[in-house]
Amino acid sequence: MDKKYSILHISDLHKGENNDFGHLFASLCNDADSYEKFIQKPEIIVVSGDLAEGSNGEGADKKIQKQYEEVEEFLNKLVDHFLSGDKSRIIIVPGNHDLYRGATINSMKVLSDDMRDVAKKHYFKGDSKYRWSWEDFHFYFIDNEKEYSSRFKFFVEFYNRFYNGIRIIDDCDMLNSIIELPKYNIAFATFNSCYRIDHLNQIGAINTSAIAAAQAKLSRAFKHGRFIVGVWHHNISGVPTQMNYLDPRVLHCLMDFHIQLGLYGHQHHTEALYEYHDVFKQGKMTLISSGCLYGRGKSMPEGTHCQYNILEIEQSDNKATVTLHVREDETAWEIPSWRKKQIEGRDSYSMEFNLPTIDYSRVLEDCISLAKVKGNYKEAIEILISIRNKEVTANKFIDEFLQKLSNYDICQLEFVPITTAQVIAVMGASIEMRNWSTFDKAVLSIEEYGLQNGQTNVLIEDANKIR
Repeated sequence: MDKKYSILHISDLHKGENNDFGHLFASLCNDADSYEKFIQKPEIIVVSGDLAEGSNGEGADKKIQKQYEEVEEFLNKLVDHFLSGDKSRIIIVPGNHDLYRGATINSMKVLSDDMRDVAKKHYFKGDSKYRWSWEDFHFYFIDNEKEYSSRFKFFVEFYNRFYNGIRIIDDCDMLNSIIELPKYNIAFATFNSCYRIDHLNQIGAINTSAIAAAQAKLSRAFKHGRFIVGVWHHNISGVPTQMNYLDPRVLHCLMDFHIQLGLYGHQHHTEALYEYHDVFKQGKMTLISSGCLYGRGKSMPEGTHCQYNILEIEQSDNKATVTLHVREDETAWEIPSWRKKQIEGRDSYSMEFNLPTIDYSRVLEDCISLAKVKGNYKEAIEILISIRNKEVTANKFIDEFLQKLSNYDICQLEFVPITTAQVIAVMGASIEMRNWSTFDKAVLSIEEYGLQNGQTNVLIEDANKIR
């Protein structure tokens, strides 16, 4: 199960009004031409929040919508360039800039002074509906929960429009999608670390109900031997004057649920650290933050330049080695000029992880259920392909499930057909779709595995007449 690929990890895209995403895109493409001599071109993209800058006051709605239109165009170009248009391989979570503060302002009422003692009691007990304002020294109460819950409405609209049915968010506070990419033997656990964040509360948090609801899918990914990576927005520590970071106690739970690597942004500079280590369970979670990709606001740390990460991942049967490369803008000009950034005096930094042992019989059962009960034949086949070298009976079900897929889906599967049924299915779909690259691969399989028969001969003749 040797695999090698890389991930483009970007965060904090919130560009200013005078910046141009076209300039940023051109610089990233140009940089890829440079680093591809020694780093693999990314095949997966992770965007860890703060896609928009946000806006308040009159006309804020239109300004924010325009910001998402601009970032959507930019991400579409990025997906086309790096992922050949495959949006299933881009992972996106929201950040604190992605919430609409107008909704939180309209959802609260100021409490009168005679309510101060009552409000103080509720506030210090952790009642989620009470807020304190240091600006006017008053307590506030969330009296319109529906309005408050809509604070991510612009992000949700963008997300659902961008993915166009590939993924959907209904409730952003319950975001807990587990996104498996079987070809890469990786699974991403995505969370919103802006739970209960608003204009008066900047403390990062992940909804514990969202984490608990993800347990079953994370357990399945673990039993499938996946390298599980968490993605959220907030960092987990800050200076004494800050409160806008994530409670680190959440890491224990995430580690218990088999997440070994966490990717985030927010702090606007790249950092790699072993932040959580459990000596009793002999477990650890490594955390990697990405710097600010483009925005150069007041929150940029002194002397910090725009940055982004490339993570090279090399997997064997029981190990995953992750090598972090940091790219930094050296000019702070309108068109970024990227260079490699030293990490503790080195060009890169490598980390090693143990991969879980695959329970092949359990994976097989899950794939059969996924296909025959839930009707998701394409995902089932992709998982079966990833285990068939270790579990030969998987081929029987690949043969069967291919009959349930459309010709288009069959041509999108990246695998080598190794049975007669698989070759015939791929050849037939390729002829219908006029996809001669997949057809030629099937012909090579016929020769390699000795799968020639009357039906394959007929299909080859049909193809030769058409081509």
